[in-house]
Amino acid sequence: MKIWYDVTDIVNWQSNLTGIQRTTVAILNALLTEGVELELVQFLDGQQRFERLRVADLPHAIRKHLYSPDNEAPAVTVAAMAIQATPRPRRRSRSWRLLGTGVESDAVRQSLREFKVAVRQVRRSVREWVRARWKWPWHRRHTEKVLESPIQKMASASGGVKSAPADFIATGDAFVSLGAAWCVVHAEAVAQLQKQGVCVARMIYDLIPTLKANWVMPHQVVEITHWVRRTLTQSDIVFTISEFSRSEIVRYCAECRFDVPAITVVRLGDEMSSSVASDLVRSQPRFVPERPFFVCVSTLDVRKNHRLLYNAWTLLAARRGEQCPDLLCIGRPHLFTTDLLREIRTDRVVNRHMHILTEVEDPELEWYYANCQATIYPSKYEGWGLPVAESLQRGRMCLASNATSILEISDLPEFFDPYDTYGLVAHIERVLDDPEWVCQREELIRRTFKPTRWTETATQVLSALRQSTESGR
Repeated sequence: MKIWYDVTDIVNWQSNLTGIQRTTVAILNALLTEGVELELVQFLDGQQRFERLRVADLPHAIRKHLYSPDNEAPAVTVAAMAIQATPRPRRRSRSWRLLGTGVESDAVRQSLREFKVAVRQVRRSVREWVRARWKWPWHRRHTEKVLESPIQKMASASGGVKSAPADFIATGDAFVSLGAAWCVVHAEAVAQLQKQGVCVARMIYDLIPTLKANWVMPHQVVEITHWVRRTLTQSDIVFTISEFSRSEIVRYCAECRFDVPAITVVRLGDEMSSSVASDLVRSQPRFVPERPFFVCVSTLDVRKNHRLLYNAWTLLAARRGEQCPDLLCIGRPHLFTTDLLREIRTDRVVNRHMHILTEVEDPELEWYYANCQATIYPSKYEGWGLPVAESLQRGRMCLASNATSILEISDLPEFFDPYDTYGLVAHIERVLDDPEWVCQREELIRRTFKPTRWTETATQVLSALRQSTESGR
């Protein structure tokens, strides 16, 4: 069985890895490390076909995390060691050089980001309006074609995707797509592969865009829901990352009257990268807090619930004054957080203690993990909750939301209700005021938490593929 590993969503990746991309790269690295026979493919949207790739074709931001036969370790090892030896200055973007630093500069940069998002949404809205309204006489012969949405076009059996989008992929091979290639044309192309006798295995991390439309953009609801439906009905294996997500998928299948596909729950790895040796945590990051600090590693997203952290730090600043700890929110701003970020920036009390850090390098993140008071993860809804597992793997106290799948990770975090500000503040103050209790808890974590290696995750993926192909699908 030859495996074709889909790297469509990471082939142009140029920055630090986020959750899904980290998973895709970590499993790929584990498969390469174990010597599994595989080749890489990407989908060319414009040409509606798949194309072979080599590892060397991937960007450096990806390659540095992958196994290298020359070094017998991910290539990032050398890069990480270099960072420790000579901490490099932060590379500023053009906007940073032009606008400088400060609250006013941050506000301008955030406004520019919002403007770009708004322009994209206006373009989508105009296209949809044209499709629905354009009935000029000289276009009447094509009215049906104009009104037909891209989703409908790609859902039809006679869609534009070639009947053989990858003639180099043979019957009996396995096509594995674990990333965020959620576009309609990609889904149709993968369906064509399945018709050719290829074993198709895809990952559904969660059903947030389908079930929680209030947390995503409208176009994402439509397109990703279409992708979800195709994945559920046109895959030989559906991977997911928690029993909670599995139950959501089963419930959704019942709602849609689909047959439940073969679902395999894989536990994500949480081991420390071999690129970050224990001595690397001694190298200081570019930003070093002046006060004791907590860490929240997460994209800034309305679902991730940074509003709770802001409310908690508002209370802490009022109660503890100059003794209030700092909070490092490590992640990029995403959807529907503009108002919250403005509040944080302009709050004269809280903005001294809450720091939004983006583009944090792995060795810097390890330093923050090693030197923080505890980590916090306040999410309202998760498919898994990888930062919780990674905190425990490092033996650190973790204050975690008790929502959805997070409880499956371990019973070692201190849990709180993601809607209870006072409950979270009580946990934070106990961490600050009872260091002996924290030491006892962290000793228990180091003694009892069993980390999951990414090679174990890859083994679960391989096992499901072999069972599917041996049973003749």
